[in-house]
Amino acid sequence: MKLRNATVADHDVLVEMFSDLITTIYKGFKIGQPFFFHRTVIAWFEKNNDVIICEKDDGTVVGFSMGYVDDIGFIEAYYKGEIAYVKPEFRKTRCAYLLYNNLANYAKQQGFHIISSAYVGGDNRDQVDKLQSRWGKPMFIEYTTAQGANNG
Repeated sequence: MKLRNATVADHDVLVEMFSDLITTIYKGFKIGQPFFFHRTVIAWFEKNNDVIICEKDDGTVVGFSMGYVDDIGFIEAYYKGEIAYVKPEFRKTRCAYLLYNNLANYAKQQGFHIISSAYVGGDNRDQVDKLQSRWGKPMFIEYTTAQGANNG
């Protein structure tokens, strides 16, 4: 497994993975049209967000992360590790570790604290806690009334 900067040539695979992520996280919600996924991925590039691809040695894309510096004014600027996603069939590999480690190291090198959200639905709470706790501690947990959400 290796990491590389995403390019606009990765647009379609990023849209596919982002759509899969949203569908998984927002189970129980009606999912929007593909246009919105395409528009969001395009915006990442327009804003110069840090989009990183994780791929196998043969070039197969297996996951990605997206982060950026956020300065909301009432606290010091920080690095927002917005997304880290790994395709289900590659979740027992080092990909998630590489993506999270890359986000955390980049923030540290730039002198920023990092804030990252994680989906803890289904049966992945322990795995997420094990991985995320290497770089920080939890701040918030969100709750929803959507049927089927966060319970597998």
